[in-house]
Amino acid sequence: YLGHIAPELVAKIEKWTGSRDLFTENRVDEQLAKALDRKVYLPSGGSLVIDKTEAMVVIDVNTGKFIGKGGNLEETVTKNNLEAAEEIARQLRLRDLGGIIVIDFIDMVLESNREQVLRRLVECLGRDRTKHQVAEVTSLGLVQMTRKRVGQGLIEAFSTTCESCGGRGIHVHMEPVNKRSLDREISPTNESEDSQPEEREEKDDDVEVEESKESRKPFGRRRRRAASSGIVTPGGSV
Repeated sequence: YLGHIAPELVAKIEKWTGSRDLFTENRVDEQLAKALDRKVYLPSGGSLVIDKTEAMVVIDVNTGKFIGKGGNLEETVTKNNLEAAEEIARQLRLRDLGGIIVIDFIDMVLESNREQVLRRLVECLGRDRTKHQVAEVTSLGLVQMTRKRVGQGLIEAFSTTCESCGGRGIHVHMEPVNKRSLDREISPTNESEDSQPEEREEKDDDVEVEESKESRKPFGRRRRRAASSGIVTPGGSV
């Protein structure tokens, strides 16, 4: 097959004779799993979050654990954005993302730093053979660009639409979720309130028994006092 497609590459091919799987040995499966994840970690500790919608691709840049040195926030943010610009250009080629792409870099105060990040992004995209165009930074600090998609994207090649949610990533309930949770919280309260009258009745019975005992004690003492004084009590003797 390769002899017909690219004869110049035949000499570079070697037969794999190892006992382990070729993809596992070269960590291809691990790299593929990272390429399919929506979150990409940067070497310094920051991260990228890549979300694809029907209209555009949105990339959010976060600092994460990267706090820099010296306490200079502007310098820390600029370094994180420069690192993110290089990784974004790589992810666009790796995932074959196309269409309208909006990048939300971390806000920078100095105009020179914003221009530096934009230049770094354009330089890294220069290695991409796919036609692309980078616009200026908007008033909200967003970078807009377009990229032509050559073939099928990585996500489309290794995924299928969920039959349960239709690709939305959520399950829709006919009742508000807050109402459902509120009903579950109220139900145990009602049960406890229903059990309170029974407890009160038991307490009332105990009180009546105690009162009857107390009422009998003074009567017995009165009979003993009457007997000692020689007074005849009703229904009894001296």
